[in-house]
Amino acid sequence: MAVRGRGAAQRLLVTAVVGAGTFTVSPVAAEERMHLRIAGSMQQWAVAAGQNINTGDGSDVDTAPLDQKHNSEIRFLGEADLAHAITIGLRVELEANTDDQQIGESFLFLEQAAAGRLEIGDTDNVAVSMQVSAPDGGISINDGDLLGIEAFVTPEGYEEGNTLIDSTALQLGDDTSGKFNYYTPRIAGLQFGASNIPRFEDGGSNNNSITRVDGQGPVSDGVALAINYTREFGDIEIEAYAGYLFGDSPSSAGSRAIHGAGAGLLVSLNDFEIGGSFAWSRGDVRDDFSLNGRSFDIGIAYEIERWRVGLTYLRGINEGSRADPADQRLDQLILSGTYELDAGVNLVAGFFYYDADGEKDLVADDEGVRSNCGFGFATALEIRF
Repeated sequence: MAVRGRGAAQRLLVTAVVGAGTFTVSPVAAEERMHLRIAGSMQQWAVAAGQNINTGDGSDVDTAPLDQKHNSEIRFLGEADLAHAITIGLRVELEANTDDQQIGESFLFLEQAAAGRLEIGDTDNVAVSMQVSAPDGGISINDGDLLGIEAFVTPEGYEEGNTLIDSTALQLGDDTSGKFNYYTPRIAGLQFGASNIPRFEDGGSNNNSITRVDGQGPVSDGVALAINYTREFGDIEIEAYAGYLFGDSPSSAGSRAIHGAGAGLLVSLNDFEIGGSFAWSRGDVRDDFSLNGRSFDIGIAYEIERWRVGLTYLRGINEGSRADPADQRLDQLILSGTYELDAGVNLVAGFFYYDADGEKDLVADDEGVRSNCGFGFATALEIRF
C-alpha cells in the first residue's frame, strides 16, 4: 500500500537517498537532453468537526458543519548519468492548490554511490528529511494532514511549522529555504547528513548576502546534522534517528540563537509498526516570540493486503509570546485507516480529537481565538501518479 505514516515515508526517502533508483525516472545518456517525468498526488477532503471555540471577548463563533479541503502537488523529476558514475538530477514540487506559495521544493542533486549525495536548492534540512516518527493509518498529525488542511481552527499566535506545537520535525523557521545538503552512503545501516543553511525563510529566494544591519535581520548561518539507522533482525526491522538544528538569531534585545534536537524510533514486526519521536527547542525568531518548546508523538499501525489502520497521538508545547506567561499547547489524537482502491488510488478516513490552548493575554479583549477543542471526522480520495 502506498500510504504510510511519516516514519515510514521518511524511511523510504532516506533509504533511497543514496543508491540506485532514487527517482523512478530512467537515467539518460549525458549526450542527450534530460527528460522530465511528472509525478504527484491529489487529495480532496471532506471534514466534519464539532468545534468549541473560545474568544478573548466571548464572541459567539459559528463554524461550517461540513467543510471541503484539498492538498495536492505535482512533481517534476529528472536525472541523467555523467562520467565517473555520477548522476545529476532535479526535483521541482508545485503546490497544485490556489494559494500564494506555488513552489514547495526546487533543488538539484549530484549523486555517486561511493561518495554520497549533494543537494543544492530549496528543500528540507537533513534533520527533517532523515526523521523517523510515529506511524499512522493514512491521516498524519505530525506536521501533517489535519493542520495542513486546517481541519480545525487554531488559537491566535500559533506558528505551525515554525515551532514544535504541531510537529517533532526540526524546521523552526527554516522550512524549504535555500541550502546545501549532504548525505553519506549508507554503511552497515548507518547514514549521516549535514546541512548548511545561509538564512532561514519560508521558501528560498535570491536575497542578497546581507544578514545583519545594526543587529537586525533574519536567522542565518544555520547548521543541521542528522544520523539515521535501519536494520533487519529476522522479522523485525528497526529504524532510529537523531537530529540537531542550529540557527544564529539577530542580536537585537532578547534574541537568542536557535537550538533544536530530536530523536525517533520505529519498530516493524511483520504487518505491525509501533514507534514515536520527541523534539526539544530553544531560541527566538524575533525578540518578542520564543521557540522554547517540546513535543512528542507515539503511534501504532497495522497493514494487511489493501488495508491499513493506525492510532496516533501528538502533544506539542511552545512558549510563544514573551508578553504572555501562558504556554501554547496542542493535543491531537487520530484513529485513521486507508483502503487501496486501485494502484495509486486510496480512500482514507479517520476520527480525530484535538485540544488547542492558546495564550490568554494575547487575545484578552478582542475576537481572536483563545482556545478550541472538539471531535471530528475526515475522509479523502487520494490519487498518486
